[in-house]
Amino acid sequence: MVVDTGRPDAGAPDDPVGAFGIGNVTLVAPGVVAADQQLGPRFADHRGRIDLPALAVLFDHLGGLPFFRSGPTGSPCVQARLSIATQGQVSVGDRVTGTAELLMHDDGFGTTRVDIVTSAGRLCCSGTARNVAVGRSFDVNPADIGGEGSAPGGPGAQAVALPPAIESHLTGREIVEQIAAGARSAGPLTELLNGRVEVVDHDNGTGVRFVVTTERWMGNVFGTMHGGVIGAIVAQACSFAGQANASAGRDYQLADLAAAFLRSPAVDGGDVVVEVVPVKVGRRIASFEAAMRADDGVLLCRAEADTHYR
Repeated sequence: MVVDTGRPDAGAPDDPVGAFGIGNVTLVAPGVVAADQQLGPRFADHRGRIDLPALAVLFDHLGGLPFFRSGPTGSPCVQARLSIATQGQVSVGDRVTGTAELLMHDDGFGTTRVDIVTSAGRLCCSGTARNVAVGRSFDVNPADIGGEGSAPGGPGAQAVALPPAIESHLTGREIVEQIAAGARSAGPLTELLNGRVEVVDHDNGTGVRFVVTTERWMGNVFGTMHGGVIGAIVAQACSFAGQANASAGRDYQLADLAAAFLRSPAVDGGDVVVEVVPVKVGRRIASFEAAMRADDGVLLCRAEADTHYR
């Protein structure tokens, strides 16, 4: 199956908002901001599915807007922590709508709730972002950070092929090993993120190492990696770990992600590495810990994630 997800004149992505098909950013009321995301095959994983990693940029982007657009300081902000939960499947090609509401704040910190619904009105993703006002210099006016235009179809003018169906006799570990060896597609989203994965054995189960080569389009207004891109990378790494621990024929969803952003990496072409370690792998739920580091070993992000098996 080949589906055209890009506009006829679209080229390489310029920023995370455009790269992830986000638009129609609107200040609905003081402290409330909404935006759309046009999903498509470009954001599918190795199963051809839309899962939590594809929604992380929309979640993070919305999570910070109410605080500095209607907060007390008007200061740009970063997210210190995201807590995201997903439920149910989102269709490839759906247009989802996110709404963010500033729940509480003082001059330096805020808490924003983010809800994402499908085009049918079903809540598919919900959680909170912890906002922190910062005094950093920025490359563009943070009031013009993008997304006010219509939600684009996604980056790239080329058609994007969904990965082939996965054979039911394969274990999750075999699937990830095939991806690592280049014998199976890692999925369009991993390709967009410049990611590559390998299997790592641990006492409690199978972990993964996910390596991403950064590009300038992944940056925020401060010139470092956008928090939503960090979230997408860490979430995709955890998703591969969930897959690697699935028995043959079992489906899974990355259902919960709690990520603490400690430092934002440069987007100068260097690598970031996510190590995912299993905490406990059960029949219905597998829990993981993840750490993202720069290629010099500096810790950038710590996260916890749960995978649900069906």
